[in-house]
Formats: sequence, structure tokens, C-alpha cells
Amino acid sequence: MKKITFVYDPETEQEKLEELLGRLDPKPERHISYAELNLSQYSSEDWLACSLSDVHLKELLEQLKDSEINIGLLPHPKMEQGKKGFGINSKFEKAWEEIQQAEEIPKIDLMQVNEQMTFNSLVIGTSLSILYSNSASNFFEGIKIRFAQLLKLFRRVKLKSYTIKYKNSKDEEQTIETAAMGILAVAHCESNLIFRRVIQDSGLDDGRIHLLILAPKSLVSLIQFGLQNLFFPVKDNTLPRFVGYISTSEAVISSSENIQFALDGEEGEEKELTIILVEENFKLLPGLSIIEAEQKDGPAEINANALPTGRLKEELLHSYLPWVRHATSEEFKDLFSLLRKNSMTSSTYLVLMALSTMIATFGLFGDSAPVVIGAMILAPLMGPIISLAMGALRQDSLLIKNSFITIFWGVIIGLFFSILISLITPLEVLNDQILARIRPNLLDLGIAIASGIAGAYAYSKEEINKTLAGVAISVALVPPLAVAGIGIGWMDWGVFGGAMLLLGTNLAGIVMSASLTFLMLGFSPFRLAKRGLLISLGILIAIALPLGLSFNKMVEENSIIQNLSGKEIPHGLLRNVKVVQMQPLKLSVTILSEKALDEQDFKEIQEEIEEEIGQKIALELTLGVRMSESE
Repeated sequence: MKKITFVYDPETEQEKLEELLGRLDPKPERHISYAELNLSQYSSEDWLACSLSDVHLKELLEQLKDSEINIGLLPHPKMEQGKKGFGINSKFEKAWEEIQQAEEIPKIDLMQVNEQMTFNSLVIGTSLSILYSNSASNFFEGIKIRFAQLLKLFRRVKLKSYTIKYKNSKDEEQTIETAAMGILAVAHCESNLIFRRVIQDSGLDDGRIHLLILAPKSLVSLIQFGLQNLFFPVKDNTLPRFVGYISTSEAVISSSENIQFALDGEEGEEKELTIILVEENFKLLPGLSIIEAEQKDGPAEINANALPTGRLKEELLHSYLPWVRHATSEEFKDLFSLLRKNSMTSSTYLVLMALSTMIATFGLFGDSAPVVIGAMILAPLMGPIISLAMGALRQDSLLIKNSFITIFWGVIIGLFFSILISLITPLEVLNDQILARIRPNLLDLGIAIASGIAGAYAYSKEEINKTLAGVAISVALVPPLAVAGIGIGWMDWGVFGGAMLLLGTNLAGIVMSASLTFLMLGFSPFRLAKRGLLISLGILIAIALPLGLSFNKMVEENSIIQNLSGKEIPHGLLRNVKVVQMQPLKLSVTILSEKALDEQDFKEIQEEIEEEIGQKIALELTLGVRMSESE
């Protein structure tokens, strides 16, 4: 049977001591106050079951260096860091039972920071706990905790410069200079909630220090992760993209400014922090949750791709963390090269523009939506329009100029061939496909905005097929361009004006939304993009005003049609209700009646409809006969 001595806090009152002793079953061989403890009386066969504060525990472990005395820990109200760091069971009786059942004690690594013993963790700057919730008793409590953490992300954040020196798997010294919001360091991943969730088990004596470096490049990335974590808490082995991970035998963290940190909850300030492991220093029994974790040895692991370095680091340190990430010149060099190439007028561009407009024009005359959409696969307008959006965003006058010239020649070619086809085609009918392009409204603007977002996103991601987004953009531009040419060929300036309004609306909407998308993806700082965005926004608002009126008119028409279609009035059933014009209101209606109607009935029908919609109307009435079933 083990020879166990219960070591209690010297500040424990007699009544509390008796209560604690009563909860220990079987009873310890003896009990003693920490103040009266003499370690020279104990050997490798002895066990000390200690219920002490963090302060007293650190004092005790300092005295036990290189000692063979077995140490077990029992929970204590002021042993917060020791309990977390060593995974001690929070239930007094359970922790005592674990000590009783332990056959041997594995030696354990302890982390030292500037020669100070550390039970749990070193936190520099902002703790990663803002992104991870503690255990909650139920789902709704977890949501509440994570929502409170999410609100903390909506604040001004200033990254700080850090130099991190560490040893790689070949025991060679490496240095990373980065900008970070915070750094978290522990000796055992199993002892820390955050590390348990995102890093695989490390073992008690793997000889490694584990560092997580929180280095967001924008507030949006933080908030996006916080929103995701609100409903889908982070599970095992999932590192956010803006968190770097280093596992090493030792590390030195320094900065040009004083580093504010918390070591096991105690705040401090230093220019440099040296982190080492005191390996196999004393025999201390950790909690079962740590003992049962997978033991594994391995070389240093490094995942520093997420850390900002070089020019990006300098930009992030220059001011507060931006709302959106700013990409560096190196990061979008290939994209800029592609956009400059696409902004230039080429023979291929002009030929494809001519062919796509011709096919679209034939499709419009044939009232065939599939043909019109098929023509968009050939249309090359996406390249110069996306180039124009980037030029407006970054105030690149050469890119803007070349894009405008290319779009201009594309429009001229499109108008020429659509006019030519309208002159040689003996058809002059406003079918559904043509009518849809001469009455633009806010729905068309929505299509243009979505198309612009799709185009910019496709260009920013190499893995996305740009042809798919190009079809969406061309659908918004080539058909109205072809209809404008048809209007000129017919000498119908109403058709031409409506189609050109739709073309201008879609062009402005695509450029504006594509520019905003590039801004959100970090391809320009807001201070540089502000002027171009304001100009685009002004044009968009000016065009959107008549679209708003048109949309309101469409809503009124739809309301009248819904109100009258299928309506039973005294003279019969109303069918096929159409609005011929709004000012003054003129309707086309079919009425189904079971009896013959005369001129007086027609006037009464008009009055009945006027009563239904509450306004005077002009009426085109079509008569239909409704016959009941024959007997």
C-alpha cells in the first residue's frame, strides 16, 4: 500500500481540514501543513498528495528539482493554473482516486519563460480564446458564450512586430519576423483547451514547445471565423488560416517595443522572452486526461505560411488592422499581367465580338432565348470590363484608357453588325426577347451586380473557369447592345434608348460590383480606391433612378394584373389581363360571359373594373363565351 502524505494549504481552517480529510478514502498515512513540510524526511517510495495554491505549488516544485519523491495533486480553489496545466480532476474524490490507482508516475516536461516555471501557458498580446469557447453545459449557453466572443472582434486592432527564433528539425536556428495580434505558448497540447482542439496530442515528454501565432490580415477574416464558430464550433485539428503553428525545442521571442504578456495569468513586460523546457525534472502525476493522451515523439513542426512577412508585414504594422486584406504586389503580379493583356484591343477580340453579336441578333429576331444565351459563350467582353474595374479601383490611368478603348470598339462592332442584320431582315416585330431589353428595371441592375462579382472572383481565383463568369457578364451586355443596333436599323429611337439605358446600367453595375469585390479581396487599399469607387457609385446612382421608376411601374402593373386576373364580376369572369400603358391607364381584358352582351353592358364592365382598381381606365375588351355542361 502506498505511503501517502496529504499536504494541505497552511491557510486552511481546522473545520475545512476535517472536511477534506473526511472525503479521503482510504485515509492518508498522515497529513501535514505545507508550512511544516520537511522534504528531507521523504524518499522515492513516498507520495505527497498536495492541495495547494499555485504560489505554494511553484515553491514546492522548485525544491523538488531532481527529486524522486512522487507528487500527486488535489484540486484547490487557488490552483487554477496548476489544475489546467497538469489536467487535474476538478472533483476532489476523483483526483484522490487517481492518485490511489497510479502505479507509476511518468516524468513530465515543464516550460520555463525567462527562467520562471510555467504550469499552463504564456500569452502574449490577445489570447486566442476570443475564437474558441470554453465548455458549455448546453447548446444555447455555448451560443451565448461564442456570441459574446464574436462581439469582441468588432474593435480596432493594432498588430505588433515580433521576431521569433526557434530550432528546426535539424536543430538549426531559424528566424521569422512577422506582425501578430497575439502568441500562445504551452509545453503540453493536452493541458490547454485551444491546443487540444486544433493540434494533435503531443505527449508529456516529447521535448517540444508549441506556439500558436495569431496573425490576421484583416478584421473581416477574424469576424468571418467568429461567425462560423458561432454555430459550428471548431473541432479537432482545425487551424484558422490566419494562425501559424511552430513546434520546437526552444524559442526566443523579441520585439522593438516592450512585450506585454501573461505567464500563468500573471502579467509582465519584457523586451525578450526566452522559452525552454525543463525536461524530466521531477515526478508529478498529471490527470488521467493527459496520461491517456497519445504519446508521440517527432521533429519540430512548422506551419508559418499564414504569417505575414516582408512588405505585407510592414503594411500591416503601418496602421490599424484593415477591414479587408490588402494583397501585396507580389501576390497579384500574375493577375495584373493578365488584366493588362485583356485590356488591349486585338483582332481576336473584334472577330469574337462580331460573331457573338450576329448570333445574338439572329436569336433576338427568332425570339429564341437558347440562341441568345449560346451566343454569350463567344462574347469576349469580360476581359476589358474586369480590367476597367481594376483600373478604376487602383486609379491606373493606362489600364482605364486601354479598357475603355477596347470596350468602345467592341460596342461599335456590335452596333454595326446588329444594324446590318436588322436592315436585311424583313422582320419588324417587338417580340418578347426584344421587349425584355427595352424596359430595364432594378432587377436588371441586380443581374449586372451579381455578374460583376462573379467576374472579379473568377479572375482572382486561378482554379475557377473564367468562361462561366464571362457568360454571365455577356448575357448582361451583348443582347441589349444588339437590340440597340436593331433600334437604329428600324429608326425606332424608343427601342434604341431603352436598350442603351440597359447597356449603360449593366456596364456601370458590373464595373462597380467588380471593383468592390476586388477591394474586399484585398487588391487595393481603400484610400486609393475611394475616388474610383465614388465616381462609379455616382454613375450607378444616376442610372438607377430611372430604373427605380421603371421597377415601381412594373410593380404597379403586376399588382393590377394580379388583382383582376380570374376576378368574377357581375357580367362574367376576367381573363388575360394585360396593361397596355400606365399613363393614362389602358388595359386589355378578356371577359367570359354566359349571355350576350350589348354596349350598355360594356360600359358597366368598364365601371366594375374601375371600381375594383380604384382609378379610371381606357379598356380594350375581348368577349368570350362561357358555356355550362350540357345535360
